[in-house]
Amino acid sequence: MENVVVRKGLLSGVAVACALGAAPVVAQTELSLGHFMPPRHTMHGGVFEPWAQQVEEITDGEVTVRIFPAGELGAGPAQQYNRAVDGIADITFGLQGYTSSTFPRTLMTELPGLFDDAFDATDAVWDNYDLIAPDYERVHVYGVWFNSPAVIATTETPVTSLEDLDGLTIRAPSALGAQVLEAWGASAVTMPVSELYNALQTGVIDGVMIGPDGIRSFRLNEVVSHVTTGLPTGLTSFFLVGNRNTWDGLSPEQQAEIEEISGRALSMAGTQAYDGAREAAYALFAEDDSTDVIELSAEESARWLEALAPVYEQAVAEREADGVNAQEILDAYREAS
Repeated sequence: MENVVVRKGLLSGVAVACALGAAPVVAQTELSLGHFMPPRHTMHGGVFEPWAQQVEEITDGEVTVRIFPAGELGAGPAQQYNRAVDGIADITFGLQGYTSSTFPRTLMTELPGLFDDAFDATDAVWDNYDLIAPDYERVHVYGVWFNSPAVIATTETPVTSLEDLDGLTIRAPSALGAQVLEAWGASAVTMPVSELYNALQTGVIDGVMIGPDGIRSFRLNEVVSHVTTGLPTGLTSFFLVGNRNTWDGLSPEQQAEIEEISGRALSMAGTQAYDGAREAAYALFAEDDSTDVIELSAEESARWLEALAPVYEQAVAEREADGVNAQEILDAYREAS
């Protein structure tokens, strides 16, 4: 979907300009960027707005980006990828974990213990992008990045050891995250982040596995009492993708200019924004006496990681059975880390 904004008198102006031998006025292309978070979210002000400004500047105003937050182009974060495919929005932001079957290669990155931090993971993905490229055949990729290692936040039960998860219902960020929680003894459920506040408040779930930035961004600190850190958790992956027809409708020069500020550069900006949000979240925990922060010891964390050996085997076996080069991806990530 290409939205061409034609200013009043533009067509007649072009005709006159051509008749007089002057350079014609260039029509502007406005791209819509839809996401599901509130405007106060880290991604909106810390990544999307600066990038939109960069797009306008680098194309000399020929291409602009209009941002639609909070589901204005369609409610429900799980549908973000399809909205880009179908052209409901020219560009969308979302989580691969909401449609795990679409991203079997990318989600290998979410296996716990592979990377020390999100920066290493983002670099590894772009160093080995060809290995995950088939996940994005139906869209144009502007960025793929990760947030900080997840924590487990609970409403009532403090999680200080592996045994404390037994019997608790914990929200997982993806199908792979659910396998991790089940291996640790919890009952895992998946649901969009936008539903977590109410689910925690009403007792539908006992806790969440989520990046610390998400606790702050979605005010979950108001409904949880304990946050357990130091876990051997994986990273949550995110995408910024676009409709292929829209991308193909841009000129080669415009594409080259936008690619210059996208890809790895934009992805690192997204990672940096989430890292800043992580620091702000921990500062919030320190200020809030109602939130008990628990850090697992190295010995306890090792127990949790040891319990995940079957998850690694299952993740590789299932994907290899579907024709996905999972072991090659895992080996590449291990070498990178």
